[in-house]
Amino acid sequence: MILARIRKKDIVKKVKRNVLVARKEILATMLLYEEIQSPLPASYFQLFEKKRKEGVVIKRLGFGKKQDCDTLKERIGTVKENYSFRYYTHTDKYQRLILIDRKILFFGVAKHFFQSTYKPMIELFLQYFLKYFKKGKL
Repeated sequence: MILARIRKKDIVKKVKRNVLVARKEILATMLLYEEIQSPLPASYFQLFEKKRKEGVVIKRLGFGKKQDCDTLKERIGTVKENYSFRYYTHTDKYQRLILIDRKILFFGVAKHFFQSTYKPMIELFLQYFLKYFKKGKL
């Protein structure tokens, strides 16, 4: 599928359902201050933790201030096997996304959410993630 729009009220449920089938890797971005002010449900993070313990590699990239990063690190912890977290201070480069096993992409643009399995689109978002993850600070 090139692109499917997902209603805002359905996005978390749809992502969680697809995270359940992850076998190798989950790449995800977040806006740090947004995660502090309006965190995702605990069940979302419990699912990530379950997948991490099953051996799925999780890489998260936060965008925002160091202070917000430190707050999140205290809340969720970042030193775990199969888990990497970095942050990048330039929020103008932020793109909301989660990529599962480099096969299923979810992303948001201007309060709209989408899903894709289209390989060229996935490759574009993957390159974006890897570029800023490499530049990110620990």
